[in-house]
Amino acid sequence: MNEFATGLATELAIELAIDTHSIHVIAIALDDTEPDYALLSETERQRAGRFLRQQDGARFAVAHSALRRLLAAALEIPATELHIAASSDGKPWLLRYPGLAFNLSHSGAVAMIAIGRDMRLGIDIEHRERLAAAHFDWRGIARSYFTQRERTAIGAGADAAYRFLQMWTAKESVLKAIGSGLSELEQVEVAFDDAVPLLLSRHHLRWRLMPLATADGHPAALAHDGPPRPLRYWRWDGSLQPAFTEKNISYVQAA
Repeated sequence: MNEFATGLATELAIELAIDTHSIHVIAIALDDTEPDYALLSETERQRAGRFLRQQDGARFAVAHSALRRLLAAALEIPATELHIAASSDGKPWLLRYPGLAFNLSHSGAVAMIAIGRDMRLGIDIEHRERLAAAHFDWRGIARSYFTQRERTAIGAGADAAYRFLQMWTAKESVLKAIGSGLSELEQVEVAFDDAVPLLLSRHHLRWRLMPLATADGHPAALAHDGPPRPLRYWRWDGSLQPAFTEKNISYVQAA
């Protein structure tokens, strides 16, 4: 057993260490897990304490302490030895282990973490309850950041708001993989093929897009460079025992 994987199921801890070819995606229910502030860096603890709502700070702490546990398991080192830095474009990386790629996204009570090796990757998830918030003007966001073709693809039907979230996560995952900010969101153009997002812009020549969703329907997306990789999908339960499921997801991109 991986002795550094405190709080992880044995199967996941072992697979993170030995399955170096796959991309591991871990979905986390943030409100079902206690935060471990001791694992966080001082900067992360300060960020968690600055949230206006205590619940949001706890969710941040759960997501980032989970990330540290997962990275420690993959590297077979104590989580306290991890030093996560930011590159010049703000993307987090491990100074001593640059070959281990990772990315974290959290929205509301859900989070997703992606871990792979010798690649660049990005992941994004959006909680579907955002659509019910009175102040969430998704059409205004689409007008500001989406192309005309993308707004047309979203449509005006009953599922338009959900399609917006699908498209947003697809675009954001590519930008996170690249290390770019929202100012370049319009440059990553996405369309739908049978309700599945695919890349239209020049980015499809380098980046692979994998639309995802949690079991309860929160849309997400993963993007990475390099050749196709197997996807291992895990669900982190409140007991800190990830339940394993494996999904065969096709890569979706323009021809």
